[in-house]
Amino acid sequence: MSLIVFASVILLSCTDYDDLNIQSLVNQWADITAFSANAANAANVAYGADLILYIDAFSLSLKQFEESDLLRTYGTIPFSLNERSFGPFIPITIQEVTVISDLVSVFRSSIVSGDTERAQGVSAEISNLLIGLLIIDGEAQRYISSSYLQLFITLIIFILIIALLILFLNRSLSRSLKREAQGTIFSHAYMLAQDEERARISRELHDTIIQDMRYLLLETEKIGSTDEKSEREILSGKTVPMMADLIRKTRDLCNELIPPDFRFNVLPDSLRQLCLDFSEKTGIECRAEIDSELKLDFLSMEKRLQVFRIVQEALSNIEKHARAKEAIVTMRAGQNGVVFIGINDDGKGFKSPLDDNGQIISGIFKSHIEKSHIGIISMKERAAILCGNFKIITEPGEGTLVCLEIPSSPAT
Repeated sequence: MSLIVFASVILLSCTDYDDLNIQSLVNQWADITAFSANAANAANVAYGADLILYIDAFSLSLKQFEESDLLRTYGTIPFSLNERSFGPFIPITIQEVTVISDLVSVFRSSIVSGDTERAQGVSAEISNLLIGLLIIDGEAQRYISSSYLQLFITLIIFILIIALLILFLNRSLSRSLKREAQGTIFSHAYMLAQDEERARISRELHDTIIQDMRYLLLETEKIGSTDEKSEREILSGKTVPMMADLIRKTRDLCNELIPPDFRFNVLPDSLRQLCLDFSEKTGIECRAEIDSELKLDFLSMEKRLQVFRIVQEALSNIEKHARAKEAIVTMRAGQNGVVFIGINDDGKGFKSPLDDNGQIISGIFKSHIEKSHIGIISMKERAAILCGNFKIITEPGEGTLVCLEIPSSPAT
């Protein structure tokens, strides 16, 4: 709808119709024709004089209507008399009102001259023109009603769009704030995990390697302080195995800290070796069940390292907390091109801090993140880097299954 038509609708709806409109002109002309018929039947001069006064009053009304804003407004409304629907412009113009005014003048002169036949013909012509204007006025009113309905519907649609937009922005903001909060938790957990790992390495160095080195130093000093050959041989025989054990412990610690080089070792072989080392170190039977036909080319070296660290962390948790006798690392192709990785144990289980969808249960972190859950949060963060789905299926006394599903492509 154009601005001009919209303004026309507003003007027509706000115009005072009680004083001047087409309907009032039609009513006024109907009174004149009825009075004219009575004057002709009565053949009274007084009737004729009153009729002239009525005609002059009608001419004055036409003049006022011709000069009114209402007539100019009618010229901007698109409506059709033939189809009785809005379409081509057929406006009421000043020229049409002028024609009626001229015919009224002819009608007046015919009344004055007594030419009844001519007066009747002109009267019929004026009536037809006024009826046409009245039909146009009805079309205009229908157009106003339709326009208001369209404006109302448009306003409702606009309000709904704004409401949906606000709802969408609110949800986007909520998701963004939630992701930010989770990111903060993950970062906090990751830093705590790093500090915990440093503390663990420090304790292991202090309690094992440093203690062995101190004891080895004391035995070595004894070798230098004795003069007896047999004593030195005995002491030397003790220090050599101690030195070998010290080297082994140092190598094990380095192997835990240094990630495998995936340029030379494929991920399945690295996981098999991890399981073998875990069994030798802990005494817990650990085996790897990996599909030999599994394609992992889509995983970059960085992502393969993330997978390795998740399995390594899960096995570390089994060693520390599960009291398990057996652990199984599974890797196979899942549905829809997904790679499934599972770490299962027959240990004591626990109450998982994650829900069925892998999300952190509300309220699990109160004043601080529990140390027993730091490894879980670290694994979840690594799974997020892989764009994977991470879950923990466990119950107290039922063992634990750590699940990781990695899509083979971003579109999956």
